[in-house]
Amino acid sequence: MVRFRRRMPGRVLIFLVGAGVALGSIAAFKAQATSLPTLPPVTPERLVASVLRAMAARPPISGRVTAFVDLGIPPLPDSGPGSELGSAAGLLVQVSGTHHLRVWRSTDGFRLAELLPRSERGLFVSRAGSWAWNFQTFTAYRLPTPAAHRPDQNPAEKLTDPTALARQALSAIGPTTAVSVGQTARVAGRAAYVLDLDPRSPATLVRRVEVDIDAERHLPLGVAVYARGRTAPSLRAEFDSVSFAPIDPSVYRFTPPPGARVIDVRRRLHAGRYAGGSTRRERRAELLQQDLRVFGTGWSSVVAVRIPGDVRMLDRAAGLNLGTFLPLSGPLLSIRLVDRGDHAWLVYGLVPQSALAVLEPRLP
Repeated sequence: MVRFRRRMPGRVLIFLVGAGVALGSIAAFKAQATSLPTLPPVTPERLVASVLRAMAARPPISGRVTAFVDLGIPPLPDSGPGSELGSAAGLLVQVSGTHHLRVWRSTDGFRLAELLPRSERGLFVSRAGSWAWNFQTFTAYRLPTPAAHRPDQNPAEKLTDPTALARQALSAIGPTTAVSVGQTARVAGRAAYVLDLDPRSPATLVRRVEVDIDAERHLPLGVAVYARGRTAPSLRAEFDSVSFAPIDPSVYRFTPPPGARVIDVRRRLHAGRYAGGSTRRERRAELLQQDLRVFGTGWSSVVAVRIPGDVRMLDRAAGLNLGTFLPLSGPLLSIRLVDRGDHAWLVYGLVPQSALAVLEPRLP
């Protein structure tokens, strides 16, 4: 016992020293991982040009993404009329909130998977076709393939994929936007420049957009959109881990598993042809194109789309009723429906609800 007691301090000391070294190593690793990288200075013009060139080449990029969405949009219906089309088109049954995703993108296609507890939802876009998959309901949706199998037409990608978000943000660069290079950042363990986009107009709800650009590859790694009066972003999509290795084209292919329920959304969209052979979707687009008005410019512009009675009847037949969740006042977006009896106006913009209401008298 005596010998044991005498050796205890030495053993404790060795343990403490070892623990101290380990903790010191962890602290040093964390400091290295979170410290801001030192990068060569670059002008906003050169940074924007480099990222546009890199994105135009459409190199392979994949990884895990965390996305946060707070637009004030109510949940998509889980059941009832229109729920199947909504789930297939939007991919995420619940748009708002935090989502953990895996993303694959290259010239061969696009794939997005939302990782859920004991479940998964996914979108597969390739030259062979497009599918949405919901493991929880064991349902596969056959979707219309976007032009050139580009997934950016899907609302889910526009809100959760860093590449799609960055493309939208960069398209806003113009006279109404102040562009600067902010503080550097480290995203997915990689050094990145931060491109700041600041709307010049105080009338918009958007205060600032930050685009994290990989310093080596010049590809977007993250996007954050800040609303006025808020310190945290209302919209954020960022890679947690990223790879630029080639992607096997089979990653984008999908075959419904045995026993799965298969819904062909393409047939539903083309069901019920009208005079001249136009489909329901084509007829809806034709009617909406008849009157679209834009008020203002840049970030504070407001769009008004005239919705004829025929379109409202088509939407109700598909189980869609805009009036159930409008007017919508989100931190970044406002939408309202102006009813004129035989027609209506869908009015929206990145402005407060009051800015939409002011325009009502100008809509016949």
